[in-house]
Amino acid sequence: MKVRLGVVTLTLALLALGIGLGTQWTPAASALAVTLAAPEAADPTGPQTTEDPSAIITAEAMHNRIYFLASDALMGRDTPSPGLEAAAAYLVSEHRRMGLEPGNDGSFYQRWPYRLMGPDLEVASLVLSGPGGQRSLVVGEDVALRGGTDGSVEGPLVMVGGCNEIPEEGSLTGKIAVFCLPVEGEWSRQAQALALRQHQFAESAGALATVHLLGADLSPQAMTQITEAMSSPTRLMGEETPGPQIFLNRDTAGEIDSRLPTDIVALDHGEMEELESRLEADFPIRIHDDARPPNVVAMIPGSDPQLRDEYVVLSAHFDHVGVGTPVNGDSIYNGADDNASGTAALLETARAISAMPEAPRRSVVFTHVSGEEKGLLGAEWFVENPPMPVSQMVANINADMIGSDTHRDTLVVIGKDYSSLGPLVDRINEANPELGLVTSDDLWPEQRFFYRSDQYHFMRMEVPSLFFFTGVHECYHRPCDTVDFIDPDKAARIARLLTLSVLEIANADARPEWDAAGLAEVRELTGAGR
Repeated sequence: MKVRLGVVTLTLALLALGIGLGTQWTPAASALAVTLAAPEAADPTGPQTTEDPSAIITAEAMHNRIYFLASDALMGRDTPSPGLEAAAAYLVSEHRRMGLEPGNDGSFYQRWPYRLMGPDLEVASLVLSGPGGQRSLVVGEDVALRGGTDGSVEGPLVMVGGCNEIPEEGSLTGKIAVFCLPVEGEWSRQAQALALRQHQFAESAGALATVHLLGADLSPQAMTQITEAMSSPTRLMGEETPGPQIFLNRDTAGEIDSRLPTDIVALDHGEMEELESRLEADFPIRIHDDARPPNVVAMIPGSDPQLRDEYVVLSAHFDHVGVGTPVNGDSIYNGADDNASGTAALLETARAISAMPEAPRRSVVFTHVSGEEKGLLGAEWFVENPPMPVSQMVANINADMIGSDTHRDTLVVIGKDYSSLGPLVDRINEANPELGLVTSDDLWPEQRFFYRSDQYHFMRMEVPSLFFFTGVHECYHRPCDTVDFIDPDKAARIARLLTLSVLEIANADARPEWDAAGLAEVRELTGAGR
């Protein structure tokens, strides 16, 4: 396809608009201080006279937006990174140019805490005392650490038989819980997952700290592996610091209290037994990087005085996985389909609706979230800290990976049978055959994709949701996911369908409704609600 490209000068001066960018990214920013030749997005064309406002969305416009977002200069838009900040600055600039309003209390940015932190091993102090005497524990030999303490922690050890039962609230208040963690040989993800469940059990019961007593047949390298896995700084969302976890060598524990390695294995699940032994620990958290990556939120206020305080929320993550292992000499994972394509669709939908002579009746919110690749973190922060009441969000449509034509002219609309949104999208697609799209049911129900992208967090708040998706492909999370992989014509047709669907939802008299069976499943699988 022949594409007209304009030139937009983009330097890191744009990034200076980002809150805290100078302190977070000064070293990396100098490496990205380039002048980028970027495609020029089409300007809004003024009020539309056509009956179909989505007609202004073209393959050229979609290509140009994806071209910029997935360019090498943005280095794969990792969360956090200078490339992500550049992408956010572009989104803000485009929404402002279209005339949209800031969607987060007067700002287009919604920043969320994603701090790099870990236990401060240089000042860590742990002393175990019991019938066998007292011992100062050595990190990397006797113990490995995760999380940290708020001042000194001291208390009696209580053996706990397992973490499968729901703990009695307060049953471990003022005490230190000890679980058997049967690591035999090498450290594993399964052991790490079990340790997390044990720690959650202990915290729910009010414990001061969690001790994981390691198995009998550890390899010589295991404690080093555990120390590296658990004590290395990690990024966590939120302002709270993780509670203290102590991975204790079985032999060391036996020298201080012979009952620990022998009696704990005989306890039933949830059974607790307090020991004479005590632990005193002090290892504060060290913050290595106080990162605040952005979500970008823009809004078209509704025109109906009765409905403008209800919101149709569109979402798409604009982050990707950054720089990784080189494949054929290419180490930049550009993320054109995942998810520059969905991000571009939201921008084009905003352009089409903002150019209409009158806004739709309900307000339309364009939510560009970051941190999806880290575990849907930006979307989680958005619904937990919503700029508008969640109860007034009438629908969410999430667009993620809509640029592939692996399944010819097919848009997979996941969640179609969960609410009235599915039949609505089918009806609109059937009424617009010029789009040339098939709106398919979920082709991969066993993959549970409905619970694996950003719509998940809207669903757990019981907002009726859909997931626009074209499937995983051979370039998923690989450097070959570049603009050349995308079918911009198909992506434009999907963006048009998205626009028409949003307008139908925003102008309808009634809100979308859940199917009873669909809502029951969502409640069961998310374990949450409004």
